Amino acid sequence: MTTPDVGTADEATVTIRCQDNVSVGVRFADRFSFDADSVHYAVELEAPGLAARVNEVVAWIGDSDLGPFLEELAADYQGWDGERSWQTNDRDPGDR
Repeated sequence: MTTPDVGTADEATVTIRCQDNVSVGVRFADRFSFDADSVHYAVELEAPGLAARVNEVVAWIGDSDLGPFLEELAADYQGWDGERSWQTNDRDPGDR
């Protein structure tokens, strides 16, 4: 399930939580942009015994399809079988 959150600097973030265990989730936060062609953000993962963060993941506007990917996750908020994945076009290190 996705939920809009408010970050520490009052910036919007998106959190995706596991329906079966709400302590498991992925959060997209700290979004910023240097130009009109890209968006930079951090991806945070959390689960019992796990906390991970990748800073400055880059999504190229028009090519990354992150928006449609998140919209599909939100539309299927009741769950799905199998695994879904997304990565930036330039395969940032956190996406491997």
